[in-house]
Amino acid sequence: MDASLTPERELSLAQSTRQIEAELQALGLQSRLRTLGNRVVSVQAEIGDSRRKALGCGKGYAEQARVGALYEALEHYLSDPALAMDLTLATPTDLSAGVTGKDDLLDTLRDQPDRRIACRSYTTLDDGASFLYPVALTMPRYADDPAPDDTTDYRALRRYSSSSGTAIGATLDEAVLHGLNECLERDAVSLFLLDHFFYQNATPLRIVQRMPTDEAVGRLWVDAEAEVGAQIVLLDISSPFCATTCLAFADLSDRPVNVFGSGTSLDALHAASRALTELVQLHLNASEAPLRRHLSNAERHLAGFARLQRCMRFEPDHLLDTRPQEIITLPRTVEARPLKAQIRQLADDLQQHGYVAGVSTLYRSEVGTALVNVVVPGLERFYIVSSGNVVVPMARGRQRALAGTAAHA
Repeated sequence: MDASLTPERELSLAQSTRQIEAELQALGLQSRLRTLGNRVVSVQAEIGDSRRKALGCGKGYAEQARVGALYEALEHYLSDPALAMDLTLATPTDLSAGVTGKDDLLDTLRDQPDRRIACRSYTTLDDGASFLYPVALTMPRYADDPAPDDTTDYRALRRYSSSSGTAIGATLDEAVLHGLNECLERDAVSLFLLDHFFYQNATPLRIVQRMPTDEAVGRLWVDAEAEVGAQIVLLDISSPFCATTCLAFADLSDRPVNVFGSGTSLDALHAASRALTELVQLHLNASEAPLRRHLSNAERHLAGFARLQRCMRFEPDHLLDTRPQEIITLPRTVEARPLKAQIRQLADDLQQHGYVAGVSTLYRSEVGTALVNVVVPGLERFYIVSSGNVVVPMARGRQRALAGTAAHA
């Protein structure tokens, strides 16, 4: 295996660079890049043609961030709701059984049993069966202009819509693994916010012990702190699933809203790296007007909902001063495993916990670039509160209230 590969890539950085540049050229798309930061950076990419444009953001060290930004921009370009194809019309009743029936979010459609709802078809990662899932829940802007024959009233559902699980890769397996890990990451972040800010359970913070600077993550940690100008706390917030999820935040308590970074992987050190680089990315982006304005608006939207606003503000003092703590060491992965084996392990683990992952391929080019959407019906979506959405926990998230009751009994 090429030593230059990350644990979740099949092509080297140089190969991925050549491929995305060829992909953009083949599609007739021009690109423009700008970089924020000095060493650990945020690269913003704009791609487009005379008809429309799309933005993407990459994180990490310079070349890695540049390539990531171009891939994400292409992901957003190809994810335009106007390009939604191969949709199937179903009724909410059709979705109330089987895999989709495990998603209690769809219970909001019970009073519309005869409406038609546009869905994509997904192939399960365990046995290759298929199921339908509403496109409105995976494309946030779809409800603004639904398909002509889609008669569903989305007012109660659209606040839960998210592109989480939509992922692009230089190969199909890269995209699927990225999308699957993102679903697990958002679930873990949701449970963390519920535990520590919404229900305020006495769940210990699992603080990751610092690593020496002669190790890659230790070096990245120091570089990230230099970029944000503050100490960074790294947490292991893993859910019961087999992947590791890390969350990183800066110890800054003078801001009304604090950003954090998160990452999930079967390789714990890679999860930590993703969390650290995402924190830097959001910190740098928040120094500019667009994200600063978005965070301010999000906080204002939640002004009448104290517990939700507390989750969105993410105050470091609340965590560090009021939560019990334990120091943990992240396990070292001996060697990178083939992507198909990682996908199989994650899918099998989900199945053992009663969940099924499905994938829908949205785009695949001749050279192999793939865009997919992965969904795991029933995983928690409460993380959307960080965007200022007024949401309530789903069944999985409401279990955290019971956990808190048990802890205080």
